[in-house]
Amino acid sequence: RFKLAKMLLESDPPVDEKQPLVDNLSTENIKATKVAIIQFPDNAIIPDNSADKVLEEIIKFKDTTKVRLVGHASKTGSETTEGKRINMELSISRAQTIKNMLINKGFDGNNIEVFGKGDLEPLQDGAEEFGEAINRRVEVFFISN
Repeated sequence: RFKLAKMLLESDPPVDEKQPLVDNLSTENIKATKVAIIQFPDNAIIPDNSADKVLEEIIKFKDTTKVRLVGHASKTGSETTEGKRINMELSISRAQTIKNMLINKGFDGNNIEVFGKGDLEPLQDGAEEFGEAINRRVEVFFISN
C-alpha cells in the first residue's frame, strides 16, 4: 500500500478532460460483462446497505467466474492535483473493500481483479437526479476468456 500511495503522490493525474481516455482494462482475449454497480456515500470506502444483497448474488458464481472490480469517485474535491490523487486512492480503496467483502463470503481472492479510475469516468444517466452521488461506485464485471 505504501508503494502505491507513494507512486500516486509522485504522479500527475490526467487533468485535460478533452483528451481521450485510454481503456487499459480491456485485453484482446478477455470479455468483461458488467453485472452490478455498488454505490458509496461521500468520502466513504464502506458501501451503502444495498451492497450485501448484490454481493450475495455475485457469490453464487464464485466457483465458475473471475471478477473485475472498478472503483470510481465523484468529481467533488478534484479541482486540485491533490484532490485528483485523493479521488484515485478513494476509487482503488472502494474496489479493494468490495474485494475483501467477497473474500470474506468465500470468493477466491486470486479470481478478483481490482482497478481504480478516480473521477475520470463519471456516469451521465441519472446525473440530474442524483448529482455527483451517482459517480461514487464500484462496477462489478464478470470476466470470461
